Amino acid sequence: MFNQSRKVVALGLMTAVVGSGVAIAGGTTGVELNEPTVEGKVTPSKLDNRKFKPVNLLLGVINSPDSTGNPNGNAAAENIQVSKNVKVNLSNTALCPVELANGTTTEFARDTCPGGSFIGSGIAEVHAPGSAPACGANPANPPCVIAEPVVSVFHGPTLNKLQLHTYSASTGAASPVVDSFIVDATAPGYRQALNVPVAPNTGSLKITGFNATVERSTKVAKAKCKPRTFKFLRTVTYKDTTSEQAPVLEQKCRVQR
Repeated sequence: MFNQSRKVVALGLMTAVVGSGVAIAGGTTGVELNEPTVEGKVTPSKLDNRKFKPVNLLLGVINSPDSTGNPNGNAAAENIQVSKNVKVNLSNTALCPVELANGTTTEFARDTCPGGSFIGSGIAEVHAPGSAPACGANPANPPCVIAEPVVSVFHGPTLNKLQLHTYSASTGAASPVVDSFIVDATAPGYRQALNVPVAPNTGSLKITGFNATVERSTKVAKAKCKPRTFKFLRTVTYKDTTSEQAPVLEQKCRVQR
């Protein structure tokens, strides 16, 4: 989980990047301050309708940047459910026995964990408020992107745990490792979910994008084209404990003849 040491590092990042002046966007609750979107994609989308076949599986989140500077609009927890025609099996995947530390580079993480435990990658996006030096140090300025960390997905150290390791030169030592878990879905028509029980504590910064693709070559994710629609359902809980579901994302598939 995102333990106390990781919270301290994230707080240090907020202080270093944002500085003393923080512009607070209007709004009261997390639901009012954010417009959440879910990312999801299965490739290839032409698949057998009886047998599950290995696929690339992209999962991610997008958040509106306008409330950057108001921590109430930041996610405290995330859950992305995936329809029953997709399944994730980590039982044959190597474990990384190490709890990776914040601020470690992508190269260090890849060298530390066994090769077979690396199962995918992606990218994140972090906004700072207009009052931040990187955004012009003017509260009237709109939020701006201050980092685009590389996301690397490692399996372990326990069976259903994934470490979402992030790093960019801009965030440096404050680049967090996000703990996530593959759990059973709770919504009808869905099989499994990627669950992040504790999202990074970024203070006045806001994670406006975060995604990763589990690579087909790992055979971790498999899918079939029955029914002929893949569905992705995101539930986000905010710092003020309010929560909401993003609109369900649907992707059509074609039956392989």
